[in-house]
Amino acid sequence: MSETQQGYGSLEQQLKALENSVQTITTDPAASHWLKRAVTELWERDVVDALNDLDVLRDLLEAKHQTHVLTLKRMVMSDNGTRH
Repeated sequence: MSETQQGYGSLEQQLKALENSVQTITTDPAASHWLKRAVTELWERDVVDALNDLDVLRDLLEAKHQTHVLTLKRMVMSDNGTRH
């Protein structure tokens, strides 16, 4: 077997493993409908475009998380910095 054929075998195995992962997620009853749709749609998209969109989404979610943390801190602290 040549190096190229071995490489294809490895590539085919990796692709099959990825497809199995997609199948596992999309058939998991515990997975949200949002995640199932996102995985299905992302699988069909250009990888670079999808990664760029995921970076934007991650930044947005991190900012939302920070806002929630600050809101919670504000709820438990009084105006003078002591706890309620």
